[in-house]
Amino acid sequence: MSPKLKSVATCFALLFLLTASSASAQVFSSTIRITSYSAPSHISNPLTGFSINFTLSGYQTGSLGAGVATVRFYLSDTPSGSNQVYPLGLKYVGLSTGSGQFGPFYAPSGTITATLSQADMDTATVALLENIVTGCQPQNWYILGYYSGAGGSLAYSSSSIGDWHQSDQFFMGGALSPSVIQPGGTTNLSFTLYRQCPSAYSPSSVGLYLADANYQLLSYIGSVSTPGYSGVTTLQPTGITFSPYIPVGTYYIVLIADDDGVVTEVNENNNVGALMLNITSSARLSQGHGEARLETEVPLSGDATSLVRGLKPGASDAYLHER
Repeated sequence: MSPKLKSVATCFALLFLLTASSASAQVFSSTIRITSYSAPSHISNPLTGFSINFTLSGYQTGSLGAGVATVRFYLSDTPSGSNQVYPLGLKYVGLSTGSGQFGPFYAPSGTITATLSQADMDTATVALLENIVTGCQPQNWYILGYYSGAGGSLAYSSSSIGDWHQSDQFFMGGALSPSVIQPGGTTNLSFTLYRQCPSAYSPSSVGLYLADANYQLLSYIGSVSTPGYSGVTTLQPTGITFSPYIPVGTYYIVLIADDDGVVTEVNENNNVGALMLNITSSARLSQGHGEARLETEVPLSGDATSLVRGLKPGASDAYLHER
């Protein structure tokens, strides 16, 4: 379960005191109770709206305003609301007119429906629900209904919130230093890969490839294993040494996450990054040159798994130093 957002989340015991004391200023006595109560057993995204059905019984007496019963709704990790609760909204229920000025005012018969949406929720509730629905798997919560008249009445229904989400991985950054070298030189590669949700397949790998100035793959450099669980994989600066016979020109070091295609991802189009590398014959130009930063908008055409299949057996001596 996600960490609690403590900023404006309310302790239910405090809520009980506040709502009960507020209601008692108008309600003299009440026998109203929530007699049935149901929320959806699964809600993919509560922020887009959902409905709760309930019934009331009993009556209440009181001064002006006692002809309306207020039912409030909360999200909680316990059915009693004994920990923290997050306000979801409320429903005003009109009671039947009593025989006198002070009632009694009777609860309506039949099912009452309350429809709740993001507009009814405070900022802490919205932030919590956003965290849940963008997570990797559903979470179990309780949706509480609380009649806030004299005496109070609490009901609850358990709901699974959010959905199972497929894994997705993408590069958060990377660097190549230096970005200009001579044939036979060495450059250092580093990158950070993020996997949003866990995968049943472990490990996967990031394939490292050499490409020309048009992003056509030329040679397989190697691979870095990545675990199946969610989180960050980091490659610390690692040297790549090139053949002294590599032609001068502009190249790219291309990084392809899950280059074997073993992980099912929600987005298969964000797995490629590239860093520019210049090979020059000039010793002066190659000295002290800075680093290249990772590009993620890489026009690598075709399916990455198909493109790399013929490169993995080995790299041509024309490009890479013998490993």
